[in-house]
Amino acid sequence: MNQESIRIGLIGVGGVCAMVHYPGLRIIPGVDIVGLCDANPTLLAQRGEEWEVGAQYGDVERMLNEVKPDAVVVATPNCEHLPIVLAALEAGCHVLCEKPLGLDVGETVAMYRAAERLGRRHMTAFTYRFVPGMRYLASLVREGALGEIYHARLQRLQDWPDHSLGWRQYRAMAGSGQLADMALHRIDLAHDLLGPITSVCGSMRNLIGRDRTKDGEACAPQDVDDWVAFLAEFESGVTGVFESGRLSKGRGPAGDHDVCELNGSEASAAYQLHTPDQILFARRGEAFEMRDVPEAFLKSSGSPRALGDGNPEVTFRYDQAFEFVSAIREERACRPSFKEGVQAQAVCDAVIESSEGRRWVDVVDPLG
Repeated sequence: MNQESIRIGLIGVGGVCAMVHYPGLRIIPGVDIVGLCDANPTLLAQRGEEWEVGAQYGDVERMLNEVKPDAVVVATPNCEHLPIVLAALEAGCHVLCEKPLGLDVGETVAMYRAAERLGRRHMTAFTYRFVPGMRYLASLVREGALGEIYHARLQRLQDWPDHSLGWRQYRAMAGSGQLADMALHRIDLAHDLLGPITSVCGSMRNLIGRDRTKDGEACAPQDVDDWVAFLAEFESGVTGVFESGRLSKGRGPAGDHDVCELNGSEASAAYQLHTPDQILFARRGEAFEMRDVPEAFLKSSGSPRALGDGNPEVTFRYDQAFEFVSAIREERACRPSFKEGVQAQAVCDAVIESSEGRRWVDVVDPLG
C-alpha cells in the first residue's frame, strides 16, 4: 500500500468525531489532521487544544481554501451535509460523510453523482459494518453456512432521556428521528447481508414532546419519530422485520439492545453489539450457543489498531477510518461508498411514505 502522507480536515468535531473519526485516523501511519472546522467556537478551541491542531475554522469554505486538505470527514448536523460535501468535492477532497448522507434520497443522489463525476473517493459512515461479529456473520451467509435465508430481524432499542435532543429532533435538520439515526444502519447491514430491499410496510411514532432542554428551558417540540418498525421484502425473497426505538426503559446506556438475527434452512445466527467478538449460532433442534469470531474477522486486514486495547464496543469503529484511507491510497472505491448511502436512504424514504400512507410502498432504485 502507498504510505504517502494524507492530509485530512475534520468538519464537525462533536461527539461522533471525538469517539470515532479522530481516534481512528490518528493511529494510521502517514495521516495528518491538518484542520478543524466547527460552528461552535468553544468546542472548536477545546478540540484544537486536545488534538494539537492549530488550524481552526468556523467557515468550511475558508478551511478548504486555506488548508487545502486531501480529504475531509463530515460530521455535522444532517441538514448541512449536502452543501459541505459538494464544496469539499469541488475543492478536490475525498469525503467520508456521516449517515444519513442527506435529508432525502434526492440529496444523496446529488452527492453520489458529484463524487463520481469528479473522481473522488467517497464513503458513508455505516460504522456497524466493521463490527467483528457482523463481518463474521456476513461471511457465513456468503459461504452458505446458514443455507437458504428465510427471514431476518434487526433491532436497536435504547433508553434516551425525555429532554430535547437539539437538532436531532427536528425533521428539517435531521430528516427523521430514530429511522435516520439508528434504523438506517440496520437497513445498510441488511443490504450487505441479504441484497436489495424491494418493498416496505412501516409505522413511525412521535411519542413525547421533548419541549424542554436538559436545563428545563422551553424549546420547540420535536417533530420526528421516537420509534419505527417496518416489514421488508427483499429481491432475494427473504422477509425482514426491523424495529428501532429511543424509549425502551432498561435499554441504555450500557444496556442498548442491538441484534441482527438471520434464520436459514440449515442454521440461525445472530450478532449482538455487546458481544462484538462473538455471535450466536444454532442448527435445527439445537439451542443457541456463543461462537467466538475467528481472528481473521476481528479487524480489517492491515488495520493498525491493537486487538485487546480499549473498549471492544468502540474500537472496531476505528477500522472505518482505515478503510477510507486505504481506499484513497489504493485508488479504489470505499466500502461502503455514497452508493450504499443512496440505497439505504431510498428505503428510509419509502418507510416514511408507507407510514404516512398506511400502506406497502415499493422501493425504487434511485440510480436506475
